[in-house]
Amino acid sequence: MDEASENAETPSEFLDALASKLTAEADIDSPLAAILKTHILIAAAPDNAVANAKAAILALAATRAAPKPEEGADDK
Repeated sequence: MDEASENAETPSEFLDALASKLTAEADIDSPLAAILKTHILIAAAPDNAVANAKAAILALAATRAAPKPEEGADDK
Protein backbone atom coordinates (compact mmCIF):
# COMPACT_ATOMS: atom_id res chain seq x y z
CA MET A 1 0.00 0.00 0.00
CA ASP A 2 1.33 3.47 -0.76
CA GLU A 3 1.57 6.26 1.79
CA ALA A 4 -1.35 8.24 0.35
CA SER A 5 -3.69 5.28 0.76
CA GLU A 6 -2.56 4.68 4.33
CA ASN A 7 -3.16 8.33 5.30
CA ALA A 8 -6.48 8.71 3.49
CA GLU A 9 -9.31 10.01 5.63
CA THR A 10 -12.91 9.07 5.31
CA PRO A 11 -15.32 11.93 4.62
CA SER A 12 -16.60 11.60 8.18
CA GLU A 13 -13.08 11.85 9.64
CA PHE A 14 -12.31 14.87 7.46
CA LEU A 15 -15.51 16.68 8.48
CA ASP A 16 -14.98 15.84 12.17
CA ALA A 17 -11.43 17.22 12.00
CA LEU A 18 -12.63 20.34 10.18
CA ALA A 19 -15.39 20.95 12.71
CA SER A 20 -13.00 20.43 15.62
CA LYS A 21 -10.48 22.84 14.13
CA LEU A 22 -13.20 25.39 13.46
CA THR A 23 -14.57 25.27 17.01
CA ALA A 24 -11.07 25.43 18.52
CA GLU A 25 -10.13 28.70 16.82
CA ALA A 26 -10.10 31.69 19.16
CA ASP A 27 -11.51 34.20 16.67
CA ILE A 28 -14.46 32.04 15.61
CA ASP A 29 -18.07 32.60 16.65
CA SER A 30 -18.47 29.49 18.84
CA PRO A 31 -22.27 29.21 18.78
CA LEU A 32 -22.31 29.59 15.00
CA ALA A 33 -19.51 27.04 14.62
CA ALA A 34 -21.51 24.63 16.80
CA ILE A 35 -24.50 25.03 14.49
CA LEU A 36 -22.36 24.28 11.45
CA LYS A 37 -20.82 21.27 13.20
CA THR A 38 -24.21 19.92 14.20
CA HIS A 39 -26.14 20.46 10.98
CA ILE A 40 -23.76 20.90 8.03
CA LEU A 41 -20.35 19.39 8.73
CA ILE A 42 -21.56 15.80 8.88
CA ALA A 43 -20.94 13.05 6.37
CA ALA A 44 -24.51 11.82 6.14
CA ALA A 45 -26.41 15.08 6.39
CA PRO A 46 -30.18 14.72 6.12
CA ASP A 47 -32.08 16.30 3.25
CA ASN A 48 -33.24 19.10 5.54
CA ALA A 49 -29.78 19.90 6.97
CA VAL A 50 -29.68 23.38 5.43
CA ALA A 51 -33.19 24.18 6.64
CA ASN A 52 -32.29 22.99 10.14
CA ALA A 53 -29.09 25.04 10.13
CA LYS A 54 -30.99 28.09 8.88
CA ALA A 55 -33.56 27.73 11.67
CA ALA A 56 -30.80 27.42 14.27
CA ILE A 57 -28.98 30.46 12.86
CA LEU A 58 -32.17 32.52 12.85
CA ALA A 59 -32.85 31.51 16.46
CA LEU A 60 -29.30 32.51 17.42
CA ALA A 61 -29.71 35.84 15.60
CA ALA A 62 -33.02 36.51 17.34
CA THR A 63 -31.47 35.79 20.72
CA ARG A 64 -28.60 38.12 20.00
CA ALA A 65 -30.86 40.85 18.64
CA ALA A 66 -33.23 40.80 21.62
CA PRO A 67 -32.70 43.76 23.91
CA LYS A 68 -31.09 42.79 27.15
CA PRO A 69 -32.98 43.85 30.28
CA GLU A 70 -31.21 46.64 32.10
CA GLU A 71 -29.90 45.87 35.54
CA GLY A 72 -32.10 47.25 38.26
CA ALA A 73 -35.10 47.69 35.96
CA ASP A 74 -37.18 45.33 38.14
CA ASP A 75 -36.25 47.14 41.34
CA LYS A 76 -39.02 49.76 41.07
